Amino acid sequence: MKHLILFILVTVTYFRSQEACVKNRVVIHNELGPGRNLEYHCYSNKDDLGIKNMAFNATPYVIAFHDEIPNLTTWNCLLRQGPNNKFVFDVQMYKAGPRLIPRCGQIRIWTAKLDGIYFARHLDTPSVLALRWIEK
Repeated sequence: MKHLILFILVTVTYFRSQEACVKNRVVIHNELGPGRNLEYHCYSNKDDLGIKNMAFNATPYVIAFHDEIPNLTTWNCLLRQGPNNKFVFDVQMYKAGPRLIPRCGQIRIWTAKLDGIYFARHLDTPSVLALRWIEK
């Protein structure tokens, strides 16, 4: 009986949190410079968004999603830039930690620049160099 009550409590908490939970977001910016496009291919453990291109200073690309429980939501994006897309990096953009209640309103901001890929967790925080491009 205790297990049944615990199961019901966890189930109700999960579904209520999904209703009130603000979606998490991954935001991708292209600040490579004029005339430089960013190619990106984003995918999760559940979705594949296909290959897309973003012009310099174009509207940022936003992936909005809820964490999946009990599966751990993970978003990766393969970023490419430069002549013949010779600079590349496969970035883990978001990974949910193990938990019974999903996170809400998380934001991960990734910015492609010539010297590397920058990262921030908040809109009001300056991004910092996180990864250097790999030449293929």
